[in-house]
Amino acid sequence: MKRFTLAVALLLAASPVAASAQTQWAGNGHYYQFVNTNVDWNGAFAAANASSYLGMQGYLATITSAGENTFIAGLITRSVWLGGSDDVIEGTWTWRNGPEAGQAFTYTNWDLGEPNNFGGGEDYIEMPLHGKWNDVGGPWFPNFVNGYVIEYSGVSSVPEPSSYAVIAVGLVGLGFAARRRRQSAV
Repeated sequence: MKRFTLAVALLLAASPVAASAQTQWAGNGHYYQFVNTNVDWNGAFAAANASSYLGMQGYLATITSAGENTFIAGLITRSVWLGGSDDVIEGTWTWRNGPEAGQAFTYTNWDLGEPNNFGGGEDYIEMPLHGKWNDVGGPWFPNFVNGYVIEYSGVSSVPEPSSYAVIAVGLVGLGFAARRRRQSAV
């Protein structure tokens, strides 16, 4: 019976990763993916940065507008980690990855009374379901876990299907131009 109880406890403690499909936001053309798992901020940061989609690098979401915040809040079904932190200089919040890496926030959506650095060490941003931000994690809550949102942006290294047609037309045009030059040189 003890083995059965231990096995059930281990299964319940295991945190399966359930990721949504990547969804594009028209506001900036970036893709977003909600990952429903239990992970601390550092684990989410590493996993997001190790991901890619259509040749674009993934990173923990960096929110730079109210529209983007609303879009992401609509994707999630639980609290999630975002890509910001103040663990380098307390009270100075910067994005840690993506195109905004190292930049101070130009947009914020802190909940009432946040960030409050409760307990002296809340260094990471979470977004609860209501879309307002909270500082949490770090030394005071080292085992705090959430899901996370991956953002994908940048130039894709995989051409879109329509790009092949443009490339083909361009090559045909170059062939005609070269043929015309050879004929006029004769």
